[in-house]
Amino acid sequence: MRIFISYILFSIIGLLGCQSKAIQMLFEPQEWDNLSIGKGVICSSLEMIDGDIKSVGFASGNRIDITLPTQKTIHKIRIRGTNISKAVVYHQLKGNKRWQALLEVKNNIGPDIEIRLGKVVQSLRIFVTGTQDDKRKAPQYSPRYGEILHRKALGKPYIHELELYGLKSKEIE
Repeated sequence: MRIFISYILFSIIGLLGCQSKAIQMLFEPQEWDNLSIGKGVICSSLEMIDGDIKSVGFASGNRIDITLPTQKTIHKIRIRGTNISKAVVYHQLKGNKRWQALLEVKNNIGPDIEIRLGKVVQSLRIFVTGTQDDKRKAPQYSPRYGEILHRKALGKPYIHELELYGLKSKEIE
């Protein structure tokens, strides 16, 4: 029975496959597109999305914001040439000013960060909580917590290139 169903399915695909663009789109490998270098993209530091790995963009405070012109499905975020060791990635909820946490980057020691996502977003915020350039401060007693807290001075977060990847849209002829 399975062989018969498989034969029918492959026969239909064989008859329609070369003629139908919709079926070709299903079976052809999709191409990735770096959405962050497209027209209308806004970033808190334009050097992060200029397509040049040699330029350096610095975060404003401890935040990096990027907004696409329309909602897109982001499958992968690649941060190249960075000193960020800890961060939380947020996306803006549709229709209001609230942000929802998507994921957290912990203990990154390399120059690049690659994040798999698979989420429809228009605006992303990277809230940096640690860099590889952080300086330790003297411990201080906190009456609020009733213990000694170890503190640090956040280094200046930077990124050479911030890339957001989604599937390239194909035109049906």
